[in-house]
Amino acid sequence: MRVTMITTVVHDTDNIIIRDVPVSSTILELEDSNLAIIDTGMAGNPDLLEQLAEYGYAPSDFSLVLNTHLHPDHIGGNRLFTNARILVSRRELAYEYSFSQMLQESEDPLAALRAIGRVVDHMTHQLSRDLKGLVQEYPAASLVGDHGQIEFLEDDPHLPGYISLLQVPGHSIDSLAVLLQGKTRRLVVAGDALYHRDLWREDPLIGLHYNNRLFLQNAEFIARFPDIIIPGHDRAFDNLNRQYLQDDSLMI
Repeated sequence: MRVTMITTVVHDTDNIIIRDVPVSSTILELEDSNLAIIDTGMAGNPDLLEQLAEYGYAPSDFSLVLNTHLHPDHIGGNRLFTNARILVSRRELAYEYSFSQMLQESEDPLAALRAIGRVVDHMTHQLSRDLKGLVQEYPAASLVGDHGQIEFLEDDPHLPGYISLLQVPGHSIDSLAVLLQGKTRRLVVAGDALYHRDLWREDPLIGLHYNNRLFLQNAEFIARFPDIIIPGHDRAFDNLNRQYLQDDSLMI
């Protein structure tokens, strides 16, 4: 199975949550010659189409989209993949819808985050305002995909046997990591359950996590994975030697 990692970045925004932050997408050439992609970057970002084209892919070639979670910087390109099954958590979609409504209706987004139990501090004011702006402009329900393409994980949709989904909640209510069992190596696509090789230990994203305790617990779990890890906002690395991979495409 060939795995190709691409990174997209949004520069033209004042929103500190997404500005200049690399987002990982992972392309899988499956053993049945179908194509899958895990996470699709930020909405409206031309980087995704450009990088797919560099590798000889078009969105219409893909038969499967997997989302590790439903934040807008990970599902923004979903609607480009018009021929694909889109696998998401029903529970997470419902939560993100209600969360978006709650923030949009609040005049004080920091107080709203605190009211639902988010860990916030004096540094979270600007982040809370930008989070409200993000869900107003990019609600999950409008990005996730056409209703006819969506399959809910709770209904146990078919996946090849070498693809497993790991429940790693904390960053979002139903965060997933995708475990790929290759012929020679194993690889885990972590999404934001482990968003960076190093930075998660001193977490700068306070207020963004659904449950900070669960996030740290599951980040530690993934950080012990003894093979290749693709974080949500960092380059792929080999956790056996802690070195970043030199190539963006590899056979496993």
